Amino acid sequence: MTEINLEKTENTQPLSIGETLITVKSLCKQFDETRVLTGIDIEIKKGDVVAVIGPSGCGKSTFLRCLNLLEQPTAGEICIGGEDLFRCYSLYTAEKIAEIKKQIKAAKKKGEPLPEELTASLTALQAEYKAQKAEEKQIAKIAAKNLNKHREKVGMVFQQFNLFPHMTILKNMTVAPVRLKKLSQEEAEKQALELLEKVGLQDRANDYPSALSGGQKQRVAIVRALLMNPDVLLFDEPTSALDPEMVGEVLSVMTELAKEGMTMVVVTHEMGFAKEVANRVIFIDEGKIMEEADPVTFFGSPKHPRLKDFLSKVL
Repeated sequence: MTEINLEKTENTQPLSIGETLITVKSLCKQFDETRVLTGIDIEIKKGDVVAVIGPSGCGKSTFLRCLNLLEQPTAGEICIGGEDLFRCYSLYTAEKIAEIKKQIKAAKKKGEPLPEELTASLTALQAEYKAQKAEEKQIAKIAAKNLNKHREKVGMVFQQFNLFPHMTILKNMTVAPVRLKKLSQEEAEKQALELLEKVGLQDRANDYPSALSGGQKQRVAIVRALLMNPDVLLFDEPTSALDPEMVGEVLSVMTELAKEGMTMVVVTHEMGFAKEVANRVIFIDEGKIMEEADPVTFFGSPKHPRLKDFLSKVL
């Protein structure tokens, strides 16, 4: 397969390999009363290929979707490329306030004097909460204004391809960069055809998605995301909807991207890819990162009992 050129064409100063691209702190996502993410902390550097594994329902895909704000996080912090995308710590402060109020209520019920440090902590936390809410409102306003720009930098490849069935492959690839004025129609078509050639689909540009196999559709979805010239690609189980014989052709494209230095975060069940292509592997369970290591250490010397049990079932 021909090498895929990832060189930036915009007049921005790109990060160097090894510099921090994504910072996530205390990330929480709650649906009604259920917390799916319970405190994710991770830094992802330019050029990293991070494989995310874990049991079904552990929060892997939710974590990925939060990075692109396809899911609105509940609490924590996400910073991508030096820009605050999301910040909310007031939830955690509110929980501390509720706990102190509970203690005060219990003391009053017993007729006990209130400790000065307790009332002082409550006052300080209430002031902190007010300041946090003001800061969070400002960050949310700026993030909402820049959301489309952010999503241009953070590409997403889905399990079900998400190609437009009524558009040709070429139109599927060019509609976004042209509409967002990143490229002219002529430039977009030229680059799209070059990318299709590099994944062996140059002769399918005028076909519709229904004429393609699952593996071909997923390769189109990947190069469609590349046409937006992203800083990072997020893959949400990109091979899980494919027949086994089609998995290899998609993984080969992803492997080529890794060699070219594309930063990738990949939720996957493909342990071979995680072992051979990723430079970091993380194990998520119960909504948090239980273990993280390089592939040799991760698979050869797992430490957490839950990871040991998981690997014993999937390897």
